[in-house]
Amino acid sequence: MFKRLGIAFTLCIVIGSAAAAQERIAVLDTVLPKGMDAGVVIPVTEKIMEEFVRSRLFVVLDRSFIAKTLSEQEFSTSDLTSGDSAKLATIGGFLKATYIVVSTVQKLDTRFFLSAKMIEVKSGVIVAQSSVDRDGTISVLISMAGELGQKLVAASMGQEAPKSSGRTAAQPTQTTPPQQSAPAAEATAPRTPRPSTGRFSSAAVEIGVGATIATFLGNTYDQDLYSGSVTSSDAVTGTAYGVSLILPKGLFYVSAGLTLTDSTYSGSTYDTYTESIVASFGAGIDVPIGPVLTYAGLRGSYLFFDWVEDGSLYYEGDWSGLCYGLEFGGDYRLGMFEIGLRYTFDMGTITDSTGTWVDLDFATGALSMRLGYAF
Repeated sequence: MFKRLGIAFTLCIVIGSAAAAQERIAVLDTVLPKGMDAGVVIPVTEKIMEEFVRSRLFVVLDRSFIAKTLSEQEFSTSDLTSGDSAKLATIGGFLKATYIVVSTVQKLDTRFFLSAKMIEVKSGVIVAQSSVDRDGTISVLISMAGELGQKLVAASMGQEAPKSSGRTAAQPTQTTPPQQSAPAAEATAPRTPRPSTGRFSSAAVEIGVGATIATFLGNTYDQDLYSGSVTSSDAVTGTAYGVSLILPKGLFYVSAGLTLTDSTYSGSTYDTYTESIVASFGAGIDVPIGPVLTYAGLRGSYLFFDWVEDGSLYYEGDWSGLCYGLEFGGDYRLGMFEIGLRYTFDMGTITDSTGTWVDLDFATGALSMRLGYAF
């Protein structure tokens, strides 16, 4: 049993480690044309960063950390805005960033044009691109940066950009600075790295209530103790703990999980203690209903079951075997986290590992709350 608990603990660590692997994003200082007041760089850059932090979808690197790293490696922001994929990959490696955001300012007469690109470091592909343009003094760039950040975050998730104030440029994903055409190699690729609605994957811990019921098949013991046919046993209820991973793919999903159920039954003449561990794999259909991702499917599992009964006589058995069942539930995404409710049921015929006891017809179910990481 300790070995099985060790397996459960190891799986918890593995899933927890995967959940912690968030994508990192570095927002570089905005590049200004020559002659423009450099004092506007920090507030414009911070305003763009603010929207990525507000989205809670990425780990946003601190501006001072980025500046220090660039300085130590003798890189300049212009090295990255030039679109050199080799330099992007190099500096992205130093920053350990998945994405880099570069932004530039252009000025034509009294009109400012602020544009930004979100670039995947590994491939050099533009994941999202947005722009804002407005008449005014240089201070107008600060409010433009906040609006640009909102549009860029929305574009990175494949969503429509927020409604503008009526003074901005048109489309966020097809912007080109005045008198300048975008190179064909930088064509925006359709990508939705982190959708905030609809289908999403999740890794979570579970806690809830569980119940087990087992029926002896034939004589319960090879000797005279409890000889004869025992037809049923009491349903035993208790607490269920577990970890689970759900991965939607279009209309369908696959799942993996590990559940431990501890149950106790206290009778007038005897007490029953049971413990079951279920390792499962499932598949089925997932359907978003409003903000909730619902799912239902079938599952196969391998089950370990310990049963101790303490009364006028004491006996203990240890069974295991393949089972089958079903699962259904619903998850709600809260930024980078999710909360959900899940029901699982497994049944089958399991065998005593020592050969002392006869087989059991076994069933176990659990209703649990899921709390975890959405990605």
